[in-house]
Amino acid sequence: MGEAERAPGFGLRARRVLLDLVFPGRCLLCGCWLPPQPGTDSPVCNPCRDALVPIHGARCATCGISLISEIGTCTRCRDAGYAFESNIALFPYSGAPKELIARFKFDGRSRCAALFAAWAAAALGGALDAIPVVPVPPRPGRAAPDAVELVARRLEKDHGRDVQRLLERTGGAQQKSLDFAERRRNLSGMLRLACRDGAAVPSRVILLDDVFTTGATLDACARVLRGAGCRSVLGLTFAIEE
Repeated sequence: MGEAERAPGFGLRARRVLLDLVFPGRCLLCGCWLPPQPGTDSPVCNPCRDALVPIHGARCATCGISLISEIGTCTRCRDAGYAFESNIALFPYSGAPKELIARFKFDGRSRCAALFAAWAAAALGGALDAIPVVPVPPRPGRAAPDAVELVARRLEKDHGRDVQRLLERTGGAQQKSLDFAERRRNLSGMLRLACRDGAAVPSRVILLDDVFTTGATLDACARVLRGAGCRSVLGLTFAIEE
């Protein structure tokens, strides 16, 4: 069981908070010692953070991947028939962003949540500011909050975003080795609308997920939401596989 899945007592938690304030540890990317940073709990040093440049320039109008020779829509998205309209991918899933996401998801480095929430909030400003954010639910049985849920919490707490947990997942196997069609079959019937006590689903939502691989997860979530009356579904992912 990983550190993030244990339930330490109050005394141990308090000591960890104090240690993080006095000795923030090493940067998760370059390994240098982090100086005490009052008011922030960033797990990376300032130079490494400045080097994490979000995707910019020409993007696919659907999945958000960087375009080099294609125009408008990438080859993958032209015939996919996704139920979501478009996705904003913050980073390419390679290099430093991939390493940071791995440390966040698999090593229990929960302090990464504040970083990704800040990047997400910046991407969702302007015209998207008033649209509720819907976290993509994790597979059931997790003993600790997953990365998407942790970022959703920081979006609420630090940035005042309206986060609505409209979806729940009832099952589904690991999808790392599956292609789009296999992932779609794997997710079939495994996602459903969470209990709303009669409340209507918003007309527009933004799905929040970690990595856009084939788009199957966003697609499955969007289909459930559209079936419940949502008219417009957008996506926001920490990264996208190129």
